[in-house]
Amino acid sequence: MSPFFIHAGVCVSNQGPQSSPDSRDELRQLLRQMVAPLVADHDAVLVDVELAGGGGSHTVRLLVHCAAGVTVELCERISREVSDLLDVEDPIPGRYRLEVTSPGLDRPLQTDGDFERALNRMVKAVLVNGRTVVGRLLEWTSEALRMEGTEGAESVARADIAKATIEVEFR
Repeated sequence: MSPFFIHAGVCVSNQGPQSSPDSRDELRQLLRQMVAPLVADHDAVLVDVELAGGGGSHTVRLLVHCAAGVTVELCERISREVSDLLDVEDPIPGRYRLEVTSPGLDRPLQTDGDFERALNRMVKAVLVNGRTVVGRLLEWTSEALRMEGTEGAESVARADIAKATIEVEFR
């Protein structure tokens, strides 16, 4: 299942940046701090902020998760509010396109937040040695995952995971 996008359109900075971040990472962090509370107001979680482009033309992609599901309407509401905030605060130099989307099922699980959202879901972990482990994620720590597969519970060290994703379940 691929994520869907809502475009707020192309926005143009009116005043120049209020405080110009020195790097792409600083801009991502600034946007995360600014946007996360607005996303939370919609009972959703800001999973990540992705930036693409440069040279005065950026794409800002907000990946959001909602336990009740990410709908087009939710993305539209978040997009409108974030667009208004960015117009006022003006942290992005030049033109930018704002996209609000779900992370999608094929997005790799990497952070503690990713594993928290995957709790009690079917997860596929491809290990660095090439072995694949599929099972329901029972618990996780910063060091390991505990998964229930067809052959019982198994612990997998996070350091041994090359890629982990949520598996689609049909009921």
